Amino acid sequence: MNIISQNKIRAILAYALRTAALLCASGSLVQTFLSTIGFSEQYIYLHASIYQAANVLSIILFARFADGGNLLRRTALVQVPGALLFLCYLPLCAQSDAGLPAYLWLLVISIMQSVSTALHTVCEYKVPYFIYRTEEYGSVMAICGVVSSAVSFGVGALMSALSVRYSYSTLMAFAFGISCLFLLGAAVLQYFQKSLLPPDTETPAGKKAEKIPLMAMFRHEAFSHLFVGNITRGIANGTTTVLAAAALTLGYDETLTTAMVSVQSLATLAGCALFGVVSRRTHPRYAIFAGSLCFLSLPLMLLRGTPMLFLAMYAILMFGRTLVDYAVPSALLYAVPVEIAGTYNAWRMILHNGGTMLATTVAGFMPLPVLIIITVVFQLISGFNFLCARVMRGKEEKV
Repeated sequence: MNIISQNKIRAILAYALRTAALLCASGSLVQTFLSTIGFSEQYIYLHASIYQAANVLSIILFARFADGGNLLRRTALVQVPGALLFLCYLPLCAQSDAGLPAYLWLLVISIMQSVSTALHTVCEYKVPYFIYRTEEYGSVMAICGVVSSAVSFGVGALMSALSVRYSYSTLMAFAFGISCLFLLGAAVLQYFQKSLLPPDTETPAGKKAEKIPLMAMFRHEAFSHLFVGNITRGIANGTTTVLAAAALTLGYDETLTTAMVSVQSLATLAGCALFGVVSRRTHPRYAIFAGSLCFLSLPLMLLRGTPMLFLAMYAILMFGRTLVDYAVPSALLYAVPVEIAGTYNAWRMILHNGGTMLATTVAGFMPLPVLIIITVVFQLISGFNFLCARVMRGKEEKV
């Protein structure tokens, strides 16, 4: 088996383990858990906002973290603290009516875990330049998504089934421990990835990587042309991360919010499978736009008393978000040169996560229908930006 094939297998397994682990760091599972131990929807929204704020600040401070040392080893090692921090959630599982001290403990853990995630984010979008051929990235990511979705679906289905017999706190105690092991496993797999480049080089051109001035990166067309698209995508994404809390606001219970995990996994699997089929045939910008159109299903989730409709519209939304989430990095691999890839993607994620933080911050204070409308409009703006930007169209002939 050649190096590229080995890299693909390690990447797929690591991605699946990491995705399953992070279900317990944010999203429906942890939001449902926080609700069951006594935190209000406002506290849950605030937790999501602080998590994103720590993430954005960390990326700003360490935007050049991927530009030095052994990138593959560094990407692996930054996951270890995040894995061990899952064990720090265990005291919360013993809470029956959590108060302010428990909430402060939650925030401390979440902030530290967010820093670990941010450092991994800075690195992970530069790694593909070193372990794949560019044209293979889209299909590899699609397979990653299919496998991780299957794992996530299994986790969600298992949690839904067991929640009928056991308390949610008991289930989450086991889930946090397993998440720790999963993330450590992902770190080990990443550690043994092998670069396709000679050990004394850091760029595909075989030249020593030079530190590109920050202003040069800001002036690059991949940054300036997609500035609006990246930040509006982040704002729209922010609402999708707190839909479990929104469901509780609409009067649904933890049975539905737990089922959302499985629904999201199936939608993600379908989205990844479709993207895997089309990624080698069409430019990823078309998948970004098609996924953005799926956000038009979001307003129908406001119809109360119809759980199946809520879940169906949630599935369409997550299917669309999956197309966008997987197509954006694939498209940018053609548009962004490796020399600025680390810093570029760090600042792209600053825009994206900054938008997400803004959305989760206002979500607790803004009427839900208004928040939904803003989400749809902003995602459509992002989709049009990626579809029509010159830097995207200019790279189409290479696909």
